Order: sequence, then structure tokens, then C-alpha cells
Amino acid sequence: MPAPSLSMSRPMMPFERKRILKMLSTTACLAVAHALAAPIYAANTADEPDSQEAESAEAAYEQDVELQPSYVRPDYVEIERLRTTKEIIVLPKEVIRERGNRTVSDALQNVPGISVGTTGAGEIDIRGQGAGQANRNIQVLIDGAPITTLVNHPMSTNYDVVPVEQIERIEVIPGGGSVLYGSGASGGIVNITTDLRAMEDPKNTANAEWNSDGTRLSANVGGKFFDDRFAFTASASKLDRDLWFNDTYRNSEYYSAGLRFNATDKQTVLLRVSHLTEDSQYVGSVTPEVIEKYGKDYVPTITETIGMDPATGAPMRRTRTTYLNGDRDLTTVNATYSNDFSERVHFSGDVFYTDGFYTNIDSGENQRMEHDGYGTRMKLDLGYGDDSNLLIGFDYSKQKASLNYDGKKLGSPMLNPDGTFNYLPEPYSFNYDRELTALYLLNTYRTGSFEFTQGARGERTDWTFDKKGQNIAGASTSERWNSAFELSAAWLYRDTGRIYARYERGYTTPDGIQISDERYYGTSRVYTETDADDETFDLFEIGLRDQFAFTTVSLTLWYSETDNQMDRIKMQGEGSFSFYRDTRTMNIYKTKRYGAEVALSQRFGKLSLEESYAWVHGETEYNDKGRALVEGGSDFVSSGLQAVPEHKATVSATYDFTDDFSANVSYLYVGSYNNFMKEDQRANGVMKSYSTVDASLHWHVNKHLELYGGITNLTDEVYYEYVMPSSNQYVTPGRERTFFVGLRGTY
Repeated sequence: MPAPSLSMSRPMMPFERKRILKMLSTTACLAVAHALAAPIYAANTADEPDSQEAESAEAAYEQDVELQPSYVRPDYVEIERLRTTKEIIVLPKEVIRERGNRTVSDALQNVPGISVGTTGAGEIDIRGQGAGQANRNIQVLIDGAPITTLVNHPMSTNYDVVPVEQIERIEVIPGGGSVLYGSGASGGIVNITTDLRAMEDPKNTANAEWNSDGTRLSANVGGKFFDDRFAFTASASKLDRDLWFNDTYRNSEYYSAGLRFNATDKQTVLLRVSHLTEDSQYVGSVTPEVIEKYGKDYVPTITETIGMDPATGAPMRRTRTTYLNGDRDLTTVNATYSNDFSERVHFSGDVFYTDGFYTNIDSGENQRMEHDGYGTRMKLDLGYGDDSNLLIGFDYSKQKASLNYDGKKLGSPMLNPDGTFNYLPEPYSFNYDRELTALYLLNTYRTGSFEFTQGARGERTDWTFDKKGQNIAGASTSERWNSAFELSAAWLYRDTGRIYARYERGYTTPDGIQISDERYYGTSRVYTETDADDETFDLFEIGLRDQFAFTTVSLTLWYSETDNQMDRIKMQGEGSFSFYRDTRTMNIYKTKRYGAEVALSQRFGKLSLEESYAWVHGETEYNDKGRALVEGGSDFVSSGLQAVPEHKATVSATYDFTDDFSANVSYLYVGSYNNFMKEDQRANGVMKSYSTVDASLHWHVNKHLELYGGITNLTDEVYYEYVMPSSNQYVTPGRERTFFVGLRGTY
């Protein structure tokens, strides 16, 4: 794999924000209207010249391009603006496939500064956000459109939504990005680009893979027509994967189709549609003692009280399995229009729509989150000076979600004709609605060997919630205004080297749980809008990228601080009985995170090497508000960052025996981490370090046929991927040694 290739001001008043937003909105709308009104010129339909004339014309064309290079439109202009002053890690499709990665989580496992869960629900953490924060502080995009569902409320979203066969590349932007992407970017951004986005050279392919834990099948058809002005592609894939315990699995099917229309040399329209279905069943965390006793035959169960027998007054109980399920259904539609008005004026606009559902919790309550959303991202890129640019962006999205489930404990018994009793569940319905409108500016100024960027964003978020159920009521709205800023500078001291520094002030709005407080009045729960403030963070980065002799080096040092981190806390309310406690969202923590990331790559003839190391450290303590709440109690947040490995290292070696035959060996080390808050949990709240080795072979038989195979976890390392403290230690087993072999045909 190639080497992984900053001012506060007083808060704006609401009327100021509205005025600025209106002004910028008007500007953006005018630009967009102008773009969409531009004429679409007819393509040249003249007869093709004879061979000699064609060669002469081609030579002249090449000379013209050499003398006057034309503008090359990037897929994501906003990402291009960050490449000089920010570390952006790119995983191309060739690397993903050659390493035998089966999911997005697998592909990200070797990226420095990222922690992923590969055995369950596709969790991703970047730069030590930690337990309870990672899902809120990263954004995942597919073809530039956000897929995070209402900031992951109330169940964690599985990010493995695109089969690796359909991935063109993955771009990881560690740390920050609030100016361009808004709330929840303090950890970073993961942008997954599918082959539907590119579609410049569609292929006909078929892939079949056997793995000791399942199978994978995929096929793709595509082509061009009408003088290459139209391109189309359609694909289907199926993944069946057995997990660690018996009767646990993760099976998915994915279908997609895309159409690309080059209206002129300067205008392009893209349309992409995809559909994912997934059926999964897995075991949550268990104790090492249970694993030792039952092994793979373990079946999770629970015995619970479901009511009281009206005749005897005795508790009514039932025993049921408690497998977790991750069933999903996701449909995405994305359309893109791009227009290069001139060498210095470029416009692109994305319109996206998503619809689906997911379950990711104990099936006993039949919890199901249904969600849909739509929106647009518009960008106008204006060039000025010798090589400077101003990017104007407009974002709008509207998301809805409905969580419906049956309460397993608060229902009432029902008398059957035979004298027995059945559990009668109590239905609950939680509805959410979030609307976001934002405008941003990113100016990139270049002079000599220096590049400077200045960025600002204004964002309005409107939350609406409505929660209903047994002794439950509450509906409200919340209007929130936020702003983000960034400043950066880079010195391009030679053709291959640059040094950069960056500062960012960003924010994170509450998620669907945090947006409301739960208050008790007697036995009734009432939900009201929280008075907690949005989180803000300050991020500082310095970095170096260069090539020395035969080694490419990338080094980043970073520090971030959040003074008002949110959390849900239990506290006695005025109207509560002693055995009922209110649950409120409050800004009670001050968290510091800092670290270093280094990536190296070398090439010695037929041997390619890549090495990376990431160090993450941090601390969480109560701020003034938090200390006031726990005065007289124990300050139990001194254990560092929860569920964040302090060290991570990777080494990868690829040897090309011939142009068509190669071998790869990869080593991964993940350090230990703490996941306890109280000192009495320390003994059971530490996950031990582990290391794994993967190996693979790839043989291009000819230009149409490829064979590959390999072994994951070659040494069959026994390790745990997650640990949760309690009176006992609860763990999630890591992946065992598996074997895979595959065949890929391309025409």
C-alpha cells in the first residue's frame, strides 16, 4: 500500500447568524442557478478522419495539452483542498483486494490511528474518541453523501455497507473537518468511493471466493455507447460469513446500478442507485470463563420477570435467547451534476436519498429503527490569482427516524382460556426529525512556496422528537446554531516535501438520545428538550511529508481538547420517588487527546515495504460543572480514554516474483487499553494487547483471469477485540485463523 498519502471569536447572536446565513445562501443559490442554466452544447458528430489524419490530429492534441494543460476535475474538490495541509490516507482498490479484505472494517484495520471492530457490527474509532463517543464524532460518506443515521441513535450503525468489490478507494481524513462536514467530525471522516462514482472505464467482472468462514460471490457488467458519452454499470454481490460462536452469522446481498452521461466536455451527470440487505445474528460480550466452559457451543439466554400472576401474586418469568441481531435494509440514490464553466469556475452538486431500517440489539424487545433522509451538497469553486481558490459550499439534509419496540418488562400479563398467563408487551414509539442547513467558505491562497487556508462554516440544526409509551410522553423541538473555523499553513520547501500546521475549532451536536432529558413525575416519564450546550473542540496539528532516498515519510503530531463534553447522568429530580432518578444530558467532562502518527514506505526492486505506527493518549476529568455534581463523591474518570488502544503498529511486505505473481505478508499490533471508570473495576477493565499476521498470494494468469488466496491470523492468535468492565470481565473474541481462495475474471 502506498504511504498514507488553524481563531476563536465571541459567539454570534442568533440574529447575526441568520443574517449571515441568508446572505451566503443567496450567493450560493445565485451561483447554482447560473450553473444549472448554462447551455448544454451538442457533441461533435463529425465523421472520424482516416488513420493518417487521426495520427496527425492526435499528435497536435498531445502538443496542445502539453502546452496548455486543461483542468482535471477531482471527484471531491473539498478533499483536494485539504491535501496540502492535512494528512489524507488513501486505500485504493488494488490494495484492498490484494490483502484479501472482506469488509470496509477489514480494510481500515491497518490504517494508523483507527480502531475497528471486525467481528460484530462494523464499529470505527479514529484518534481515540473512545467508548460512547466514536459513533458521534466520525462521519462516514458514500460517494460524498453522509450515511450516518441521526448520529447513530440509539443503536450503533454498521459501516460495512459497501462490498469491497464495489469500492474504488477509501479516503480517511483523521481528525477534524467541521468546516467542510459540520457536526461530528472531531474524530475524522471516512469517504468510501464506489465504482459507480468513477464509471470512466466500466468492466465486466465476476468473482468467486471460498473462505473457511463463508463464501463471497459478485458480478459486474458495464459498457459505453453513443461515442462514449454514456457509460453504465450494474453489479450484484453476496457475502455469507460465519462468526465465532455456532449459530452466529452475517449474511448480506448488495445490488447497484449507475449511469454516467458526458453532456459535453465540461458537463457530466451521474446517477447511482444501490440496495443492501443484511441478516445477522451474533453474541454480545461474554466472560472468559463462559468461553472456556462452553466454547463455540455457548447460547446466550436470560430469565426475566415479565409480570405478576394476578391469582397468586407470584412473579411470572420467562427464559429466552439473547442473541443480538443486525438485520438491515438500505437503499441509496445519488445524482451528481458537474460543470466546468471555465478554467477558473467549476460547479458540482450532489442530491442524495436514503431509506431503510436496521436492528442492532437484543431481539427480545423487537427493536427496529426505520429511517430515511434526503439532501444536497453544492460546491462552487472559484480560481483567482496565480493558483488560488475560493470554495463556496451549501449543505442541506433532512433525516427522519422512528424507533418502535415492545417493552419487555413493563407489559402486563394476560389470562389465557386454559388458565395460564402470557406476557403482553407494551408498545413504544420514539420519533425523530433532524433538519440541517449550512454554508461554508474555504479559501486557499498560494504564493511562492507557501499555501494558506482559511475556512468558516455556519450551521443550523433543528431537532424534533416525539416519544410515546406506557407512562411515557414528551415532544419538543430544539433549534441549534453552530460555527466552525480553521486556519492552516504549509511550506512546500521542495518538490517532494512539505511542512504544515493547522488549527480548527469544531463542534458536535447532541444525538437522538442526548437531545432530550428524561424526567420522572411519580411513575410517569416525561421527555423535555435538554438544556445542554453543543460540544466544542479545538484541534492543533503539525505534519511533515517527504521522500528521503528510497523512503517516503509521513509524520503528524496532533492535540485536541474538549471542555464541555456531554454525557447522560442519573440524578434525583424534584418530582421523582427515591427509586426513580431523572436522566439528563449535561456538559460535565473536560477531555484531552493527543498523539502521533507515522507512515513509511520503501521500494527495493521487487520488494515493497510499508510501516506505520500510531500513539494515542488522553485523559478525561470533570470540568467545573461536573465537579460540582460529584462533590463529596469519587472522581472516577482518571483512567484515561475508554476503549482506546494507546499503541498500534503495522508492517506490510509485498514481493513481486514476476509482473503477474506476487506475495504479501502483513503484521498488526494493537496495544492494550482501559475500559473502566471506577477503580474497583480495574482488574476486569483492561484489554490485553495482541498481534496478528496475514499472508496472501496473487497470480494474474492473463489479462482476463486472476487467482488469489491466503491466510488471516496465520499464527491463530487467541485474543479479545473488546472488553467491558463490571463485577466480572466481559469480552468479545477476536477472529480465528481462516483460509481463503478466490477467482476473479475481467473482460
